[in-house]
Amino acid sequence: MNRELVWLFNFSSSWVGGGLIRTIETIRWFDNNMGAYFILNTRIKDKVSKYNNNNKYFFVPDNKVKRLFSDGYYIPEIISEIGRPDIYFSYGIPIFSDIATINWFHLSNALALKTHNISLPLKTRVQMLILKKRILNSIKYTNIATGESEFSVNLLKENVNKRNLNCYYYLLPNGYDTDHLNKILNKKRRVLTKYAVTIGTYKYKKIKVALELFHQIKKEHNLKKFIIVGSTNNLPRSIIKDKFVEIKPSIERYDLLKLLYEAEYYISASQIENSSNAVLEALLLSKNIILSSIPSHNEMLRKFKTKKIVLSNSKFEFNTLKNVDNKVDAISWVEVSKKLFDIINNYNKSTDSN
Repeated sequence: MNRELVWLFNFSSSWVGGGLIRTIETIRWFDNNMGAYFILNTRIKDKVSKYNNNNKYFFVPDNKVKRLFSDGYYIPEIISEIGRPDIYFSYGIPIFSDIATINWFHLSNALALKTHNISLPLKTRVQMLILKKRILNSIKYTNIATGESEFSVNLLKENVNKRNLNCYYYLLPNGYDTDHLNKILNKKRRVLTKYAVTIGTYKYKKIKVALELFHQIKKEHNLKKFIIVGSTNNLPRSIIKDKFVEIKPSIERYDLLKLLYEAEYYISASQIENSSNAVLEALLLSKNIILSSIPSHNEMLRKFKTKKIVLSNSKFEFNTLKNVDNKVDAISWVEVSKKLFDIINNYNKSTDSN
């Protein structure tokens, strides 16, 4: 593993959703280039087995108690094997000691720093409050902190800036898969049944509100069904039994992008997002978008001309974008990986000048 910098990435809490996408894309890029060390959850061992040219992996079993109260218990043993790395990149996991020359914390979930007025199960709320306290207590070891939107970067600054005046903050956005995207965009859209789609069923996603919005617009746009991608565990019976609803608990990545491409509308009623992978992909693929008016959504739409929609008999406000073109302010996952080095270079220049 010959390279100028020794990178150690900790993605051990990421095995689903957007976290998994970023994990796999980072692994792929480094394995194709200089290689890096990765700490991963054992659940994704099979998913990374083909990336074995230059990378080396350490697998950590899923333990919710240790995840909450003693994250990083495995770090000393890894460091004793590989030595002190140049850069330690921790995806959502507090940094509790001076592990590397540069210690880098990435905020993977905005809920970790903001739960006020957000719909959450009590268990999740308590977990997020504990995680927030642990992030704040550990920030003294952090040299670089990043988020996936200006909103999340500002959350970091507001919460931790006074605790570590030597921490530098940067934006590290989500990316898109150029290969999958090009395959989809080169296909002709099939319109067998006009439908709207939403992705994610956690409580803060406000699926009931999204469904109410669907019913509000379905007649005008001749929509025949509302497709919900995600687990049914978080959905009330009234939604599951709605005759217009079709639920896809799991779906292959390519099929998900195809679903977005052929949808008449993508709808998100989410109360909070770090920066949504699903929204980014919908902006790149779907015909029309309706997004709740929250900071990270509004960031993604600010270069577009949008119209306001207010859900009848409620205060929920949405922005709608019709006939989406490809003027989305987005970069590929390859460019995201390269941006890691830009951030390191900017950090070094900033610290050298001081």
